[in-house]
Formats: sequence, structure tokens, C-alpha cells
Amino acid sequence: MSENSQPPDLPNRPQTADGPSEDNLRVEYQAAQDSAQHHDNLVWSVTSVMWGASLILMGFILAALKDTSVRHLVTVLSLLGIALTICVWVFALQFNSVKRHKYARCKEIEQILHMSQHTTVPWPSGSQRVVYTVLTGFFLMAWVVILCTACCWCAG
Repeated sequence: MSENSQPPDLPNRPQTADGPSEDNLRVEYQAAQDSAQHHDNLVWSVTSVMWGASLILMGFILAALKDTSVRHLVTVLSLLGIALTICVWVFALQFNSVKRHKYARCKEIEQILHMSQHTTVPWPSGSQRVVYTVLTGFFLMAWVVILCTACCWCAG
């Protein structure tokens, strides 16, 4: 196989002198947009499950907080709640990073192909991230307060 030929199971991918063909750019554009939407859905799916689970766990812990026989369990579950909250925040940052990268590629392709699906959308950069981070911070603070309360009661 020569260095310019494609493996036999892959279709030829014509390129212009300036880079990928228009058809290839459209395929890449669709794939980037699909991936961006997928990663955005992942953020909200993971978040809704984790925040919902945290609220349920908080409810059980708060109901059992005064029961001296389960104070150590409450402490461990509070640490788990803190870990889950940090975990969901890290996942959201990673998924959003991929999403932003994919949409940036869509915008690059739009400029090449003279399209305007994403480039003309006025969107305040970072506004959702700020709100998301604040809400996640509230969850983290609630878990820390519960942990401190459980530890104080364990010591007392």
C-alpha cells in the first residue's frame, strides 16, 4: 500500500489543496455537533442523578442524625456525599470542556463553509458554569455542615 492510499475498508477521502473536502467537513461538523450535544446531555443526566441521590441521602441522614447508634455511619455517609458532590462537579467540568471544544470546531467549520448555525447565537459565555458551580458549592457546604454536626455529636 502506498503512503497516500487508504486502507481498503475505508472510502477515499478527497481533499482539496487547502484541506478536507466540503463533504468531509460537513460530516465532521455533524459529528462534532452530535458529540457536543451528547456531552451536554451527560452533564445534566449525571447531575440530576447525583443531586437527586444527594438530597435523598441527606434526608435519611438528617432523620437519623440524633440516633447515637448510627453516628459513625452518618459520618461515613456524609463523607460519601462530599465525594459524590466533588465527583459530579469534576465530571461536569470535563464534559463541558469536551462540549466547548466540539462547538468551537463547529464554528471553525461554519466559517470555512460560510454557515452560521452556531456563530450567530448570542450566548453569555460562562453564565451556566457560574450558576452550576454556585449550586454545587451549596451542596458541598450542606455536606460539610452535616459532617461537622455528626462529628460534634460523635465527640459529645
